Amino acid sequence: MGHVKNHLATLVCGVFAAVLTGLYFVMPSELWFIFAMAIPTMWFLVFICWIAQKAADYNHGPAHDEKKNDNELTQQEINSYKINLEEDLKEIDNNDEISHLKKEIENLKTRVEIESIRAEIYNLKLLATKK
Repeated sequence: MGHVKNHLATLVCGVFAAVLTGLYFVMPSELWFIFAMAIPTMWFLVFICWIAQKAADYNHGPAHDEKKNDNELTQQEINSYKINLEEDLKEIDNNDEISHLKKEIENLKTRVEIESIRAEIYNLKLLATKK
């Protein structure tokens, strides 16, 4: 979201409107008419940019920082995955691989780890059926 929370357009227009407002008093009286038209227009544009960004923020919901990480699992989900993976291990005859995978199953924390273990078990089953 940045330092100005997506209000960069509002900030730029606001700075330009403030500069125009400041220059109004310094310019010769022949240019006052042009500045008298440009200054309210710029402040109106600042207001429109601000309202538009507020509406966009409201329509897009909370910030990404507040969202839950989908890879994190509850302890109950982890336990159920552990049970399912250990049941799949019973079909494999390779003791070295089984001990390695059991150690990995004990340290499960994310869905990515679960899927990688499932892929390893699947590959071991394929190797066992080919032999």
